[in-house]
Amino acid sequence: MPDIPIDQLMMAVENTRPYVRARLLRLGRLDDVEDVMQDVRIAAWEGLVKQQYRHLPGTAFGGWVQGIAVHLCADHVRRTLAHPWLPLMADPDGSMVSPVDFATTESMERVAEHEWAEEIITAVRQHVSAKKWGWAVECLTAPRQRHEAHHPDWEERKRWEAVTIVRQMAFTVKAALEVEPATLCDQPTTIATAVCCLPTPLLQVVAERLVLTGLRGAERTAGLMELSAETGARWRYLEGKIGHARRLYIAALDILEHAAAGHFEDSAASEEFWAGSTALTS
Repeated sequence: MPDIPIDQLMMAVENTRPYVRARLLRLGRLDDVEDVMQDVRIAAWEGLVKQQYRHLPGTAFGGWVQGIAVHLCADHVRRTLAHPWLPLMADPDGSMVSPVDFATTESMERVAEHEWAEEIITAVRQHVSAKKWGWAVECLTAPRQRHEAHHPDWEERKRWEAVTIVRQMAFTVKAALEVEPATLCDQPTTIATAVCCLPTPLLQVVAERLVLTGLRGAERTAGLMELSAETGARWRYLEGKIGHARRLYIAALDILEHAAAGHFEDSAASEEFWAGSTALTS
């Protein structure tokens, strides 16, 4: 029998609920929380019975249970992404109707979450190339090579790079959709907000210093060298991020402009107001 009291085990398992809920919320699968929590309970109990838990100085028992939750959540996410009805797998040229067959017992919360996920995915697909989208889907659904001798070739590395591009675009789109339109009071504010929607500080500074400024030739090279000295990143690496940062910025700005335009009563004034910001994306 395990040495850990059952109430301590149950409390440690329950403490993982916020993490489990946050992970599944990203997929719009809150209804799966209890299923994953039950898996965590069973796995933690079996781990204790099989004496897999070893107390280490400075390491709490809850940390061991949290590790189980992280592992099980990752497995659940992988299975969900491989499900053929996930909106990620929808045909871009097909119907815009949700591919999810909602049952009559489906909670309104879950329906809203699926609609939110589809809105994000639809926007992402509008701002990444069909080739990169296809590569990302292929990487997420194809069987993985598990043996030690496997070394990804150039084609496989490009496909996994596409996964990163799609993922970062999704983060950017989600951040832009969550901005309150009423806060976009003028053009400079909207531009600054679009930059802040980019998923990493490095991409944000690349957008701010190298995309928005429109530097070319020797001026861009000087800007790259200066930014390289400040960040510690190689200037060639930064140069390769300019195009990606531009696409992320354009996607965020497009979403913010459409949201803010709805707050203008005078459509002519709206077009005049946003003309300057869209010029920066050319």
